[in-house]
Amino acid sequence: MIPIISAIGALAIMVGLGIYAYIHQKHKDFDLTPRDKYGNKIDNGSDQDDDEEEDDPRLAPINDPDSTFEDWETFEDFLKEIGIINISNGMIEYETGNASRLFVMIAEMAQSNPTLKTEQELLMDISAQEVFFNSLSEPLKMSSLSQKVDMTDFLTKLRDDSQYMRGSTAEMKEYAREILNDTLDYQKEQDRFENHCYLQFQAIVAPDEVYGDSPEELEEDVERKALEKLFRQIDNSGSILASADHALTPLTQYGLLEMLYKTFNKETATKLRFEDIIKKQKFAIFTSAQQSDTLFKLVQQRIKIESDAIASARKVLTEQTLKENQDKISKGKDYYSSPVDQVENDLSNDPNVFGN
Repeated sequence: MIPIISAIGALAIMVGLGIYAYIHQKHKDFDLTPRDKYGNKIDNGSDQDDDEEEDDPRLAPINDPDSTFEDWETFEDFLKEIGIINISNGMIEYETGNASRLFVMIAEMAQSNPTLKTEQELLMDISAQEVFFNSLSEPLKMSSLSQKVDMTDFLTKLRDDSQYMRGSTAEMKEYAREILNDTLDYQKEQDRFENHCYLQFQAIVAPDEVYGDSPEELEEDVERKALEKLFRQIDNSGSILASADHALTPLTQYGLLEMLYKTFNKETATKLRFEDIIKKQKFAIFTSAQQSDTLFKLVQQRIKIESDAIASARKVLTEQTLKENQDKISKGKDYYSSPVDQVENDLSNDPNVFGN
């Protein structure tokens, strides 16, 4: 009897271990196949399989030897994908899919601290904001961007101006220089951020609103009409929000590009300013920006033109100088005298200088 009970117990233990191993194996091989609410497999095509193979760390990376720099997607390609056609005159032009032209202008809204205002002033601000939103006739988008507080230009100018203050001694100038240098170093080590609020105004220019005898004149009329519509919206909104201490300032071309740089390069923008990038590119021997073949050839032609112009001017000046030397020799004059000697001779012959 006991052997039978032992055999049944051993069989039960083996069955239990088998069930546990099966459940454990099921947990390890959890099915991640996308399915609908009825449990049917969703067919996403072969792209998903390719993505899974690319993301599989067990597979060796595939290096395409035919891949070159020209195959990389640039920032301009990204702008085209999101529908941006051009950025000029402080405006962003989007594609519309029809004959009309859509332009967007961004204005920065000034900030105010509501905790420093009285209850009556807060009520007036709320009333002004209600009037502003009720007066809108075109679509409006509001956004905020956290930006690093940068006072480098102000502190640098203050440091330079402190060296020319009247009545200050050398010790005072040195003390001011040390304090401002320490402040600049502290600003680089300690990042401080503040939010900037932006309003995006848009205007649509229809084909029947513009006219031009040539494509160039038509394009100028389109931009003029777009600027007219956008500035009218910003002026009307700014006059209302100014009473609530939220004046609007349209972004210039530089300000617009700087905002885009900070938006798409949040970490880099805290370490490398947009202004510093422009300065380095201006004085760099080779620019890192992508240039077309047409522009590259045009730059080469300009360099050749400058070289030829300098050589031609040098040849003309040399021939002119040699001719003047021959004329002076024929008149018995010394053409080796320097301009300083000539000025001294003129002064010595001037009776008003020495009182002769």
